Amino acid sequence: MLVLSRKLNQEILIGDNIVVRVISIRGNQVRLGIVAPRDVPVLRDELLTKIPATPRQPCLGTRPLKCARC
Repeated sequence: MLVLSRKLNQEILIGDNIVVRVISIRGNQVRLGIVAPRDVPVLRDELLTKIPATPRQPCLGTRPLKCARC
């Protein structure tokens, strides 16, 4: 596991086409924005147990920072 520290508005690049940006920090809560291709699912791990084992649909949102389950 790679562990990184980031400040507000700093980004982490994953490969050539995924960007994770620190959007805000309030107390012990951090908001992240994730920009990824539509065919890359972006899910919180606690949702994995709630999603049935069917093929995942790409994100239908139009804003660049929406998740794969808009």
